[in-house]
Amino acid sequence: MNLATGWMQPLFAGWLDMALAAAVGVAVLQAGVSSTTAAVRLAGIARLACVLLGIGLAAYLCAGTVAMTETGIADLPAALWLVLTQSHFGAMIWLALTAWIMLMMSTFSSAWQIRNSWFVTGLLGFALARAATGHAADQGFASLSVLIHTAHVLAAAAWAGSVGICVLLTSDWSAWPPPQRSALAHRVSKIATLALLLVFGSGLLNVARTLGHASNPWASAYAWILLAKLCAVGIAAGLGARNRWYWLARLDRDQVAGANGFRLVLLVEAVVLLLVLALAAKLGTTMPV
Repeated sequence: MNLATGWMQPLFAGWLDMALAAAVGVAVLQAGVSSTTAAVRLAGIARLACVLLGIGLAAYLCAGTVAMTETGIADLPAALWLVLTQSHFGAMIWLALTAWIMLMMSTFSSAWQIRNSWFVTGLLGFALARAATGHAADQGFASLSVLIHTAHVLAAAAWAGSVGICVLLTSDWSAWPPPQRSALAHRVSKIATLALLLVFGSGLLNVARTLGHASNPWASAYAWILLAKLCAVGIAAGLGARNRWYWLARLDRDQVAGANGFRLVLLVEAVVLLLVLALAAKLGTTMPV
């Protein structure tokens, strides 16, 4: 296993997944934000996330090209063009690039609104491109497995993104009016719950597809990385349940301690979900058997 395949590809795949999660998190939390200050923060985070997506996409293309062609730096430009024009991976990079351009245009326009059609379409297109560069594409781009994995990518991004963006937005939320705190907390809790259900369902289908016919799945690194990811997901789900059933009730009673406790648990959950995204990126570049 060379450096590009073993480390560079999963590194930049994780970069893409985290930046995508931030962008999706901004989109799904928009309705729960009513203050002008928070809305301005969301806009800034969305722009930064889109810039990071572009940088990550370029780096991911280079790492993927080196892994596929085993080319050196001197021959990289020619290899890049070969991959972009004559491979499924290259076709998905073009799709991701198109989606990224749409995201950039929507976030940097003077009349930008987070939930406009360009932004949403860009997110969907980028998620589809990410899903179709993984193991799901083994059954073809226009396949049910790619559709299921796209839903998995979007759900994971919504969960991790909503939690992470909420942490970034609420550094000063002890000073927020109680109704605004409660609205955002309920929004992120609802999104995380729905996303978890979709992650669980689509994840089961993904596991059945990748490991269902393996004679000895535990002989591969893939299965152990998957197990680590599932453990991290379980921890994150437990933290979310703690917030939903304990701290959220105290926050609703206008208790500052409730708001602080909710945010602290949310911060820990965000860190765990970053680990989940990193493990998912490694899974996507590891052969199941």
